[in-house]
Amino acid sequence: MNAPAPAPAPARRPNVVVILADDMGYGDLSSYGNELIETRHIDGIGRDGVRFTAGYSSAPLCSPSRAGLVTGRYQQRFGFEQQVSSGAFPERREVREDDGRLAPLQGEAEFLRRGIPTTERNIGELFSAQGYRTGVFGKWHLGHAPQFLPQNRGFDESAVFYGNTSLQSTRLDDPDLVSIKVDAHDEAKDTAWTREGLNAVRRNGQPVEVDQYLMFYFRDQAVRFIEESADRPFLLYFPMNSPVPPLQVPREYFERLRGTISNIAQRGYNAMLLAQDEVVGAVLDALRRTGVENDTLVVFVSDNGNAVSRPGSNAPFSGGKFTTYEGGIRMPFMMRWPVRIPAGLVYGEPVSTLDILPTAAAACGVPLTGAQPLDGVNLLPYLETDAPGSPHEALYWKLAGYAAMRLGKWKLYLEPRAGIARLFDLEADPAERHDLSTVHPEVFADLMRRYREWDGSLPPRGWTNISPVFKK
Repeated sequence: MNAPAPAPAPARRPNVVVILADDMGYGDLSSYGNELIETRHIDGIGRDGVRFTAGYSSAPLCSPSRAGLVTGRYQQRFGFEQQVSSGAFPERREVREDDGRLAPLQGEAEFLRRGIPTTERNIGELFSAQGYRTGVFGKWHLGHAPQFLPQNRGFDESAVFYGNTSLQSTRLDDPDLVSIKVDAHDEAKDTAWTREGLNAVRRNGQPVEVDQYLMFYFRDQAVRFIEESADRPFLLYFPMNSPVPPLQVPREYFERLRGTISNIAQRGYNAMLLAQDEVVGAVLDALRRTGVENDTLVVFVSDNGNAVSRPGSNAPFSGGKFTTYEGGIRMPFMMRWPVRIPAGLVYGEPVSTLDILPTAAAACGVPLTGAQPLDGVNLLPYLETDAPGSPHEALYWKLAGYAAMRLGKWKLYLEPRAGIARLFDLEADPAERHDLSTVHPEVFADLMRRYREWDGSLPPRGWTNISPVFKK
C-alpha cells in the first residue's frame, strides 16, 4: 500500500517593504521628470509595478505625514496635526521643588506626550501580532517617550533616530565628504543638524556610535534584516534620512555630476539622490538574492514635498513643504508586487499614503481587528482589474494655517487665518494658478461644506508646535 502523499506546504505569506523618502519632491526622480540624473533603481519599482501620478501624503510635514502612513488614518483623528519635536531634548533648568527634587521643565509633560496614542494600532503592531518579523531603520519622528518608541510599538528590530534630522556624517572635515549650505537652517545657532539628543542613533533603544555615512548605515541594517528574515514573512519599514538636509554627500557621487550640473547646491542635491537611489537598489538586490522578490510587496513614496528654499524639484506643481498646494502634498509614489500588480501600470486616480497599511494588510491576510476604522483603502482591486471609479471620493488635509480638499478634479485650497479660500481645476490647471471660486460658486460651496463637516468631526489638536511657522 502506497503511503499517502504529503500535504502541500502552506503558501508563504508575502513580505512588505515600505521605503519612505524624506522631503523628496514630485519632480526629483527621473521617472517623474528629473532630466539631470537617472534614478534607475527607484524608477524600477514603478516600471515593474505601478507608478501613481496622483499620489498624496496625508500632510506636507514630516511627523504628521508619518503618523498617517503607519496608522492608515487621518492623523488629525488622534490629535497628531503637527511635528512632535525638532532634534533637541528640552533644556532642563535647575529649579527645585520644596522637597529638593528637580522640578519638571515647564511644558515638558506636554512635550513627552506628543506621539501616536496607544489607542491607535500602527503597521508594526498589526503585522507583529500575526507572526511577522518587523523592523524599522532610519528616521522615526513619531514621539520619543517610552510609549511611542518603535521597540514598544510592534517593531522587533530598530535602528533609528527619534528627531527631525541627523547629520549624515559627524566628520565635517572628511575630504571624502562634500557639505553644502542650502537654507537658513544651516546657519541657525539652534540648528537641529546634529547627532545628539533626539538625533542620536539608537539601536533597539540603546545609543550607538556610527562612523559610517548614516544613510549607508541604515542601508546595511535594512539589508541585514532582509537576509536574516528570508525564512519567515517580514515587514520592513525603511524611512530614509534623505534627501532632506543637511546636504552632506559622499564626494564620489558629487564628482559624478561635475560638468553636468554647474550649480553647486543643485549638484550636491542630485548627488544625494544618486546615493539614495543606490541605497534603494541595495535593498531591492537583497530581495532578489534571498529569493523573496516575487513574494514581496514593495512601496516607495515620500513623506512630503521639497521645501522651496532647497534645490529639489516639486515640478510641475506650485508650493512645497509646509503648504497644502500640490507641491507640498503630491508625491512620487510607486508600488511593486510581481505576482499581483501588472508591470508598467500608470495609475492616475488620487491615492494616499493612508492606503499603504490597508493594501499591505489585504495582501498579507493581516486582519485589522483592534485597529480604529481606517481612512485608507486597499488599492489592489483597482490595480488588478479595470475597477471603475476612484479609491477615494475625497481626500482632506489640515496643518495649522493650511488646509485643502480634493474631490475629483476639484481642489479646495484654504489658509483659514488669512481668510484665503480658492478653488482649482487640477485637470486644467495642475499648477493651481487660476482661482475658480467665483466662476463655479456651486462647486466652491459644496467643497467648503464637505470640508467643514470633515473638520468638525475632528478632536482638538493635541499640541501646538513651537516653530514660528506653526505657532499661530
